[in-house]
Amino acid sequence: MLLTISRTLKAGFQNFYRNGSLSVAAVSILTLSLLIISIIIVLSITANLGLKFIQDKIDIRVYFKSDTDTSKMMDFRSEILRYGEVKSADIVSKERALSEFKTNNTNKPEILKAIEAVQDNPLLASVNIKATDPEKYSVIANSIENSAYKEDIASINYQQYKLVIDRFNSTIKTIRKTGVFLFILFSLIAILITFNVIRMTIFNHGTEIEIMRLVGASNNYIRLPFVFEGIIYGAASACIAIVLLIPMVRILTPYIIGSSYVNVIQSGFSTYFILIFLIQLLLGTLLGVISSLLAIRRYLKT
Repeated sequence: MLLTISRTLKAGFQNFYRNGSLSVAAVSILTLSLLIISIIIVLSITANLGLKFIQDKIDIRVYFKSDTDTSKMMDFRSEILRYGEVKSADIVSKERALSEFKTNNTNKPEILKAIEAVQDNPLLASVNIKATDPEKYSVIANSIENSAYKEDIASINYQQYKLVIDRFNSTIKTIRKTGVFLFILFSLIAILITFNVIRMTIFNHGTEIEIMRLVGASNNYIRLPFVFEGIIYGAASACIAIVLLIPMVRILTPYIIGSSYVNVIQSGFSTYFILIFLIQLLLGTLLGVISSLLAIRRYLKT
């Protein structure tokens, strides 16, 4: 068994080197395909990181009327936490709201003076609610507006964040749909090109294969060199693609997207670099194997 693998692997390498320009063409197309797919993976990972970032920064703030008892706010919080869409709910008292307001406006002395000039605390107590998914904020807001506590609520600040949330959700959906389409398209192109290269290799070895069949060689023994050839195409393409991807993410990203999101993408790429390379390697190998199996299968059927 090991001898068979050793011989067929050696034959696969020989086929790869002997094909010359055909091998270069196959590796180039596979590299381009894997590069596009890798960019899609990076965008998907960073979109999810961005989703988490937005989720951590955005919440719904339910402001209660100044005469609302703290106990009623606590009851409201307990009820809200029963919602499956709610991740957390935090009560912010009037005193805490005033303290946070002063902290956030330390560089604006005129605002602080205006607040100090007012004898009573003008800010309202609130319950800050975070959702498990940004798409669920509208559901939460509607539930709150129709709850038993609606008479005690002064306002809900959901509308000012709604446009940001909707745009972000729309962007993520577009990235995912476009990613799936490009993934399928470039995978098919890669399989087609590699398939034709291996078919030409098989054609060049037609006489040799016929002799092997006449002397009783099994289909697996005939098939393995071309399978290994496909694996070599995929592995070589994955290595080249990851080398090209690194400068693209590190150098070109700031010129393609806004600077505010560059750190998210580069951080995500660094964190998931090994995973991205393993996906590239697995996918490249898989595409090469599929191409070779399709090519030799058709030949062995004749």
